[in-house]
Amino acid sequence: MDTPLTAPAQPAQPSASTRVSRALILLLLLPCLGSAFSQWTSETGPPLTVTGDRPALVFESYLADRSHITAESKPVISEEFYFRNKGTNVVRITELKPSCGCLSPSISSREIPPGETGRITLPIRTANEPAGLREYLLTVRYEDPQPREVTLTWKLRLPEKKLLIEPRVLMVIGDSPASSDYAVTISDFRPGRGQKPLRIRELQAAPDFIQATLAGQSTGEELSQTRVTVRFAVGLPPGQHRGLITLKTDDPDYPALQVPVIVGRPLKSEQPVVRAVPELGRVVIQRNQPELSAGTDIRVTVPASWTLERSDCWPPQLSPSTTRNKTAPNAPESEYSAMISVRELPDEGIVQGLLLLRFREGEESRLVTVPLSLVWL
Repeated sequence: MDTPLTAPAQPAQPSASTRVSRALILLLLLPCLGSAFSQWTSETGPPLTVTGDRPALVFESYLADRSHITAESKPVISEEFYFRNKGTNVVRITELKPSCGCLSPSISSREIPPGETGRITLPIRTANEPAGLREYLLTVRYEDPQPREVTLTWKLRLPEKKLLIEPRVLMVIGDSPASSDYAVTISDFRPGRGQKPLRIRELQAAPDFIQATLAGQSTGEELSQTRVTVRFAVGLPPGQHRGLITLKTDDPDYPALQVPVIVGRPLKSEQPVVRAVPELGRVVIQRNQPELSAGTDIRVTVPASWTLERSDCWPPQLSPSTTRNKTAPNAPESEYSAMISVRELPDEGIVQGLLLLRFREGEESRLVTVPLSLVWL
């Protein structure tokens, strides 16, 4: 008689309370298991290292936001940015490049030893700036010894204009016939100026292809206006050129008013390359020690077929020393270095200037103009 087949016995299932107990035990053991794993990896794995090439200059603030209040109404408003060299090498400042020609940045020192602090002062001339919220940028380039670049931002709210120059920059792009006249107007809203208009002592224009004449003044109950007529000579050298119109006044707050000029047509891409580095030169004027005044070295590249005839500066108290740098034989370009020195103090209030390099190519005259920013200390 066959024995009946029976199914194998199944293991007993743990009760619900048993499963809960096991889960609790596992949770209690997790910190121990994590600690053991961490110790194992720290003993067997490579040490954790943080790498990175950090810039040496650290600024106290990269943004000066003064937009919540209206700035005091005065000819020059300044902001200061403080920094420290947290690197192990001397930091060398190579360039301070402002976003606007109305800015005249200066720095306490061009070389900052490790651990030392410094200051960048950023003044703005308000005469040519419109009222309201404004934002200005300053690009600081330096070596630590790696080449670095950092941008500082200044936001402020300028007050309603008391002295308004229109246009802020006189731009004439393209050919300008001699019969064309252009107007510059200075409106003075300060109290009492309706009865006592701004007196112009002298009117100057540079280079010599800019002709500026005083067209008259008018007064009203609340303002006075001074008008200047500008005309350009025909036959300008090819390219785009910079110029300046300067009005010297009897006003202690505004001893000089300056209007930048841009005239001409940019060279086409297939024409010879002409460039200046930096695009905006800088001259530091030491009031108390004029002999220590000095300007930046400006390098100008022109076609090799150009021959330098003369170099000048405006204002005439500045003097350029120009040398031709060595280039490879048969190179298509030539490079010149111009070092600006100060023979005597310019007139108070002059904060913009020009470097003028006059070349000749065969029978044709050529001109390179580089704007200068004069920083008074």
